[in-house]
Amino acid sequence: MNSKLLAVGTLIVFPVIHAHATLLAPVLPPNETTQRINNNYNKTDTHCTEVGSSAARGHYYCSGVSLRMVNDGDFYPWDYSPYAIKTGATSWSWIRRDLSINTLIRPAGMIMRNPADAEKLKLPIKESGFVCIYSFDAGTGPDRKWYGCGQTNENIPANAGKGPRINKNSEIAYGSCPDQNVNNDADWLSRYTPGILNPLNRIQKPQCSWDAESPSQWDSMIKVHESRATTSALDPYAVKTFTNEFMLKNASDTNDGSENMKYIDAFVYNPATTYNYPSLGDTAPQKPEDGLTVARNFQKKLYDKGYLVPILRVNFDKPAEERFSYVAADQQISLENRDEESNGENNEEQNNNQGGNTSEQVAGIYIMKSEWVSRYDSDTKKNEWSLRVTPTAFGREIRERAQTNAMYEELLARHGNDTQWRENEKTPGSMRRQLVCLLTEYRSKDNWYLEPFRPYVEHDVAVAAHCNPLSADSSTDTDTPSSQQPGVYIASTQWINRYDPGTGQNEWTLQVTPTAFGREIRKRAQTDAMYDELVSRNGKDSQWTENEKSEGSMRRQLVCLLTEYRPKAHWNLEPFRPNVSHEAAVSAGCNPL
Repeated sequence: MNSKLLAVGTLIVFPVIHAHATLLAPVLPPNETTQRINNNYNKTDTHCTEVGSSAARGHYYCSGVSLRMVNDGDFYPWDYSPYAIKTGATSWSWIRRDLSINTLIRPAGMIMRNPADAEKLKLPIKESGFVCIYSFDAGTGPDRKWYGCGQTNENIPANAGKGPRINKNSEIAYGSCPDQNVNNDADWLSRYTPGILNPLNRIQKPQCSWDAESPSQWDSMIKVHESRATTSALDPYAVKTFTNEFMLKNASDTNDGSENMKYIDAFVYNPATTYNYPSLGDTAPQKPEDGLTVARNFQKKLYDKGYLVPILRVNFDKPAEERFSYVAADQQISLENRDEESNGENNEEQNNNQGGNTSEQVAGIYIMKSEWVSRYDSDTKKNEWSLRVTPTAFGREIRERAQTNAMYEELLARHGNDTQWRENEKTPGSMRRQLVCLLTEYRSKDNWYLEPFRPYVEHDVAVAAHCNPLSADSSTDTDTPSSQQPGVYIASTQWINRYDPGTGQNEWTLQVTPTAFGREIRKRAQTDAMYDELVSRNGKDSQWTENEKSEGSMRRQLVCLLTEYRPKAHWNLEPFRPNVSHEAAVSAGCNPL
């Protein structure tokens, strides 16, 4: 895998730009794009045929999703890094529901529109440049000739570029596996498992490549990838949960990748991680990045060049049918109501007329729009901040707890960091309680008003007060388990078991979502209080007690995350990590080994 130089800055919260530029391509409906990409992810087609000739093509041509995950920086994400220029090709990943991949090398990147979809949409079709795919990350670079697809440190393969011309990409496609007498998954497993040929069980650099245009070799790639449920420290990336590597020939000998812009279908980010894996070609240590910030930068850069595509979330914890999702509030450039030329003026008028700040006024899944208003309250006898929320039709109809949680998360994403909320919510959880009350009692009301100054009470008390409680009669939430009630510093926590490349095995991770107040603490006493809150929630859990190898390691990680990654959506604390000095934790990206 090769990569761009990393450029890391502080988290930037962007306003949504309501774009009215002349574009070089039509803006496709974002929900339709999302559905199409999800369909491709779930379509396990093994018989893709070329547009026009009906010649056989590799699986990528009509199924699965091809992604390039890339850092942000002072360059375009579609351009070629210096290391990729030396290789003559760039690394992508290819994921599909019959692959167990749930780990990508970067938090954000781009999706390439497959040729079959491009033909149906009457958009430019990328027909050539697809060279090979590896079962696992192969650490590709200029030491692998023929665009990263030959064997490491060997000459240009004698058979490369000399096969029969069966389709429009035949002259470039090549896989080294047949030249190594590896013709199927059984041959691969025989060659690259412990034994005489491979006594050290090393896979990443020795492994052979599969021809990008051979359907049978794609099938073998999938079988090989799925065969490795575990791995060793010698080959931490050779495991079925980690990405494969799909090599595409560069369109130029320089860093200019502008030829790729018209093939970008969407930008994508993983909200569950900020981790950047180290890769060959790095000129500086990798550091965490906020995926949404990166994806927004990418969308703006492409828009400036005349193309507009959506930002999608990729979530490997959701069912395969929902692998990708579109959230309007994630967009840096609005894709909504693009024919309404007065949209920008209307938003400006809203900003001037309301009493406070308006967050991203783009319709989300559950919330159409939301804005702060300052108005007189007859109970407190003074002006109070009120968040006026207009739900979408879908938001009014939700019934399940998971959907309620998702609606509240959308509200938090819009306004959780606003001073009107942070400085006035006297009891954590009160805004969620009001939201639940309004959902159950006043679904059809045009606008819902949520007021931070109101106390957190039981649901029945809120209903009796018409969702406008003034005194807290109880501290028990019948809607939320006590361990998951929002606290002063922590909104929620959950244990996740996931593969760690450092240890080469699955490890327990405590995913912590801080409250807006928790993110802003600066004093030691508050840090101590936050840690005490964490211990009271999860300190007796077996995941913590049985895995904390050095006492104090969880607190050290918490302090590191507080000082280095305040804006990150979730903080991941792992009991197996050692307790080290603060400086050592920071230099390890808060993940000391």
